[in-house]
Amino acid sequence: MGLARPGVEVHVSGMGADRAAELGEHLARRPLRAMIAAGFCGAISPSLRAGEIVVAERVVHENTGEVFAADEVMLAAASGRRGTLVSANGLARTPADRAALTGLAVDLESAALARAATSAGVPFIAIRAVSDRFDDRLPDLVPLVDRFGRPDGRRLALFALRHPRQIPRLIRLARNARRAGRALPAALEGLLARMGA
Repeated sequence: MGLARPGVEVHVSGMGADRAAELGEHLARRPLRAMIAAGFCGAISPSLRAGEIVVAERVVHENTGEVFAADEVMLAAASGRRGTLVSANGLARTPADRAALTGLAVDLESAALARAATSAGVPFIAIRAVSDRFDDRLPDLVPLVDRFGRPDGRRLALFALRHPRQIPRLIRLARNARRAGRALPAALEGLLARMGA
């Protein structure tokens, strides 16, 4: 991600709450000044565009109902669309999945990281870039990525051969993920600069 600054570390949890919880618990055992959950999200609000930055005022766990408020200082320094980020139990693959949630955007990992940060008394914020819009329909991505959430070319090729009708959706998702991937580092750099990191 290129956030080369003294005192700033970048860790990759991979996709899903279990991996995020494992990383969060590991990090929370160390002396931290703050924790930022960064990555991609899906739009719950139909007005969100691919590549748009979401700054979570609060993270809500879909299953438990736990609410984790963002650190006020980091929230004030962050730029992006503010609202509630829902950490879902599984991928919100369809518009119906997203319509069943209440918030601005949805991810899988932020609540697990927020829980670890809160337990350790570490300031926390989640900043996400939109990779799938409200009306997008996604294939089941879990078997198509590696343990870090990166696309696996071989698995994607096999999936495309078996499901040629899904190819336009995969292309659209890849295009939107590129937009999100370009927007996210700039948002994080801006936050760190305003925080004096």
